[in-house]
Amino acid sequence: MTGPLDPIPPAVLVRFTSAESRLYPMAMTDPEGYKRAITLVGMVANELRRQCDDLESILERRPDLIAALPGLAAAKGLELGGLPPDAVVDAASALRCRELQARA
Repeated sequence: MTGPLDPIPPAVLVRFTSAESRLYPMAMTDPEGYKRAITLVGMVANELRRQCDDLESILERRPDLIAALPGLAAAKGLELGGLPPDAVVDAASALRCRELQARA
């Protein structure tokens, strides 16, 4: 990446924040669910690191990653266990955006 990250649209920021607020508080109430959530978020974030170097590509990958998440998880011997795929993908996307912003 050679310049600053494009500004994240407000609606996308709200979606990212909502996803994180749905998943991460599980650490207090459901440690196993939290562990599963952060494992899945990390898996998706790794996919985004391999394929996405800008905001546009991160946002473009969202629908495909949401649809593919159950299969990606199963291939690694994981289950979603009731976690919403959109929240997992959005939390991973937020993480990837922060990484790109830190590099800019």
